Amino acid sequence: MDKQEILQNLINAYAEAYQNLGYSSLMGKIVALLIASPEPQSLDQISETLQMSKGPVSQIARKLKEHQLIEKVWIPGERKDYYRAVPDIFGRAFANYASSMRRNRRLGEQFEELALSQPQQDAQLEHLAVRMNEMKRFYELMDEHNRLFLETWQEKVKPELA
Repeated sequence: MDKQEILQNLINAYAEAYQNLGYSSLMGKIVALLIASPEPQSLDQISETLQMSKGPVSQIARKLKEHQLIEKVWIPGERKDYYRAVPDIFGRAFANYASSMRRNRRLGEQFEELALSQPQQDAQLEHLAVRMNEMKRFYELMDEHNRLFLETWQEKVKPELA
Protein backbone atom coordinates (compact mmCIF):
# COMPACT_ATOMS: atom_id res chain seq x y z
CA MET A 1 0.00 0.00 0.00
CA ASP A 2 1.49 3.36 -0.98
CA LYS A 3 1.29 6.70 0.83
CA GLN A 4 -1.74 7.93 -1.18
CA GLU A 5 -3.68 4.74 -0.43
CA ILE A 6 -2.87 5.03 3.27
CA LEU A 7 -4.04 8.65 3.30
CA GLN A 8 -7.22 7.83 1.35
CA ASN A 9 -8.01 4.90 3.67
CA LEU A 10 -7.48 7.15 6.70
CA ILE A 11 -9.77 9.82 5.26
CA ASN A 12 -12.45 7.24 4.46
CA ALA A 13 -12.17 5.64 7.92
CA TYR A 14 -12.52 9.02 9.64
CA ALA A 15 -15.45 9.95 7.40
CA GLU A 16 -17.24 6.75 8.42
CA ALA A 17 -16.35 7.15 12.10
CA TYR A 18 -17.66 10.72 12.21
CA GLN A 19 -20.81 9.72 10.36
CA ASN A 20 -21.38 6.87 12.85
CA LEU A 21 -21.20 9.45 15.65
CA GLY A 22 -23.85 11.56 13.94
CA TYR A 23 -21.53 14.14 12.43
CA SER A 24 -20.85 15.06 8.84
CA SER A 25 -18.58 12.66 6.97
CA LEU A 26 -16.87 15.76 5.54
CA MET A 27 -15.99 16.76 9.10
CA GLY A 28 -14.18 13.45 9.53
CA LYS A 29 -12.42 13.82 6.18
CA ILE A 30 -11.08 17.27 7.05
CA VAL A 31 -9.91 16.14 10.49
CA ALA A 32 -8.12 13.12 9.00
CA LEU A 33 -6.47 15.22 6.31
CA LEU A 34 -5.23 17.80 8.81
CA ILE A 35 -4.02 15.14 11.26
CA ALA A 36 -1.98 13.60 8.45
CA SER A 37 -0.65 16.94 7.11
CA PRO A 38 2.65 18.12 8.60
CA GLU A 39 2.06 21.59 7.14
CA PRO A 40 -1.05 23.79 7.43
CA GLN A 41 -3.48 23.43 4.52
CA SER A 42 -5.44 26.15 2.76
CA LEU A 43 -9.13 25.73 2.06
CA ASP A 44 -8.20 25.37 -1.62
CA GLN A 45 -5.76 22.57 -0.83
CA ILE A 46 -8.29 20.80 1.40
CA SER A 47 -11.01 21.13 -1.26
CA GLU A 48 -8.71 19.85 -3.98
CA THR A 49 -7.45 16.88 -1.95
CA LEU A 50 -10.96 15.88 -0.89
CA GLN A 51 -12.43 16.70 -4.31
CA MET A 52 -15.12 18.83 -2.68
CA SER A 53 -16.29 22.34 -3.44
CA LYS A 54 -14.84 25.09 -1.27
CA GLY A 55 -18.17 26.25 0.24
CA PRO A 56 -18.95 23.11 2.29
CA VAL A 57 -15.28 22.73 3.21
CA SER A 58 -15.20 26.29 4.54
CA GLN A 59 -18.43 25.78 6.48
CA ILE A 60 -17.22 22.55 8.12
CA ALA A 61 -13.79 24.08 8.83
CA ARG A 62 -15.58 26.87 10.71
CA LYS A 63 -17.48 24.29 12.81
CA LEU A 64 -14.31 22.35 13.55
CA LYS A 65 -12.63 25.59 14.61
CA GLU A 66 -15.59 26.38 16.92
CA HIS A 67 -15.15 22.93 18.49
CA GLN A 68 -11.43 23.72 18.90
CA LEU A 69 -10.32 20.72 16.85
CA ILE A 70 -8.56 22.76 14.19
CA GLU A 71 -7.05 26.21 14.19
CA LYS A 72 -6.44 28.91 11.64
CA VAL A 73 -2.77 29.74 11.17
CA TRP A 74 -1.08 32.70 9.57
CA ILE A 75 1.43 32.03 6.82
CA PRO A 76 3.68 35.05 6.15
CA GLY A 77 3.04 36.50 2.70
CA GLU A 78 -0.17 34.50 2.20
CA ARG A 79 -3.65 35.99 2.08
CA LYS A 80 -5.49 32.66 2.18
CA ASP A 81 -6.74 31.02 5.35
CA TYR A 82 -4.67 28.02 6.42
CA TYR A 83 -5.68 25.39 8.93
CA ARG A 84 -4.06 22.65 10.99
CA ALA A 85 -5.20 20.20 13.62
CA VAL A 86 -4.76 21.61 17.13
CA PRO A 87 -1.77 20.14 18.96
CA ASP A 88 -3.96 18.13 21.39
CA ILE A 89 -6.76 17.23 18.98
CA PHE A 90 -7.48 13.88 20.64
CA GLY A 91 -7.69 15.36 24.13
CA ARG A 92 -9.83 18.22 22.78
CA ALA A 93 -12.17 15.77 20.98
CA PHE A 94 -12.54 13.77 24.19
CA ALA A 95 -13.24 16.94 26.17
CA ASN A 96 -16.00 17.78 23.66
CA TYR A 97 -17.41 14.28 24.07
CA ALA A 98 -17.28 14.56 27.88
CA SER A 99 -19.12 17.87 27.65
CA SER A 100 -21.93 16.25 25.68
CA MET A 101 -22.18 13.55 28.36
CA ARG A 102 -22.60 16.28 31.01
CA ARG A 103 -25.47 17.67 28.94
CA ASN A 104 -27.07 14.22 29.04
CA ARG A 105 -26.73 14.19 32.84
CA ARG A 106 -28.47 17.58 33.03
CA LEU A 107 -31.30 16.24 30.85
CA GLY A 108 -31.79 13.37 33.28
CA GLU A 109 -31.83 15.81 36.21
CA GLN A 110 -34.23 18.18 34.46
CA PHE A 111 -36.78 15.57 33.44
CA GLU A 112 -36.60 13.66 36.72
CA GLU A 113 -37.40 16.91 38.51
CA LEU A 114 -40.24 17.71 36.09
CA ALA A 115 -41.75 14.25 36.44
CA LEU A 116 -41.59 14.39 40.24
CA SER A 117 -42.99 17.91 40.42
CA GLN A 118 -46.29 17.04 38.76
CA PRO A 119 -49.19 17.28 41.24
CA GLN A 120 -50.97 14.30 39.70
CA GLN A 121 -48.60 11.30 39.74
CA ASP A 122 -49.36 8.22 37.69
CA ALA A 123 -47.47 5.09 36.64
CA GLN A 124 -45.94 6.72 33.58
CA LEU A 125 -44.61 9.75 35.48
CA GLU A 126 -43.24 7.49 38.22
CA HIS A 127 -41.58 5.30 35.60
CA LEU A 128 -40.15 8.38 33.86
CA ALA A 129 -38.74 9.71 37.14
CA VAL A 130 -37.04 6.37 37.85
CA ARG A 131 -35.54 6.16 34.35
CA MET A 132 -34.36 9.79 34.44
CA ASN A 133 -32.76 9.16 37.83
CA GLU A 134 -30.99 6.18 36.28
CA MET A 135 -29.87 8.37 33.37
CA LYS A 136 -28.61 11.07 35.73
CA ARG A 137 -26.66 8.59 37.85
CA PHE A 138 -25.20 6.86 34.79
CA TYR A 139 -23.87 10.12 33.38
CA GLU A 140 -22.63 11.30 36.81
CA LEU A 141 -20.47 8.19 37.00
CA MET A 142 -19.39 8.58 33.39
CA ASP A 143 -18.47 12.22 34.06
CA GLU A 144 -16.32 11.15 37.00
CA HIS A 145 -14.48 8.59 34.85
CA ASN A 146 -14.11 11.06 31.97
CA ARG A 147 -12.64 13.68 34.31
CA LEU A 148 -10.14 11.16 35.73
CA PHE A 149 -9.22 10.03 32.23
CA LEU A 150 -8.60 13.61 31.04
CA GLU A 151 -6.51 14.36 34.14
CA THR A 152 -4.41 11.24 33.50
CA TRP A 153 -4.04 12.18 29.84
CA GLN A 154 -2.92 15.72 30.72
CA GLU A 155 -0.51 14.61 33.46
CA LYS A 156 1.01 11.42 32.11
CA VAL A 157 0.54 10.74 28.43
CA LYS A 158 0.37 14.14 26.78
CA PRO A 159 3.72 15.36 28.22
CA GLU A 160 5.41 12.22 26.87
CA LEU A 161 4.27 13.15 23.37
CA ALA A 162 5.55 16.73 23.50
